[in-house]
Amino acid sequence: MAAFAVLLKPLSFARTRLRRWFEARLPLADSVTLTQRTVYILPTRPGLMLFLTLLVLLVASINYQLNLGYLLTFLLAGTALVGMHVCHGTLRGLAMNLIAPHAHYAGASTAFDIKLTNARRSVRHGIGLSLLDPQAVDGQPGTGRHWAWTDVPAQGSSLVQVAFTPQRRGLHRLPTLTAETRFPLGTFRVWTVWRPAAQVMVYPAPEASPPPLP
Repeated sequence: MAAFAVLLKPLSFARTRLRRWFEARLPLADSVTLTQRTVYILPTRPGLMLFLTLLVLLVASINYQLNLGYLLTFLLAGTALVGMHVCHGTLRGLAMNLIAPHAHYAGASTAFDIKLTNARRSVRHGIGLSLLDPQAVDGQPGTGRHWAWTDVPAQGSSLVQVAFTPQRRGLHRLPTLTAETRFPLGTFRVWTVWRPAAQVMVYPAPEASPPPLP
């Protein structure tokens, strides 16, 4: 039955295999400073729509010889280009440090804190952290990705709390995390992937209605 489901969803299967291969190549670390090699950028859907709009404006300006059309097209294109550099710089150089989590009971939400440190003199806006793949945590289906958003002050730090729910007792490695931003225009998505090295101890869940002691 599982094999039949895989055949029905080959794209999902290939995406999962590719993600696991990518995660396996990432180093385990509880502290990381983001650089150009660890930060990725792609246009969002609004960004692609903006590109198509600019293309239409450019073709119309060429066809009708509209000087104001040229001005508007290149002004918007320049704004989008500046926004791309600002968006990439929002994550680049950010330091992320994991604060060791405490032990929890099985079936309970396990929260852990992440300290974001900004060494530059300007604020980093609109940074979100989440589990990379909440659907695959301990093999239990999730309800979607839940983001924790924050702004990191200039030459300061900010705490972000992320949680997952382990269903089995024992020693668990923290799930892979992702951080992203779409500041300032929302036309580009900049993200990174982080594999924490820390582990959390999960105790057996206490009995709901234990019998009285003799």
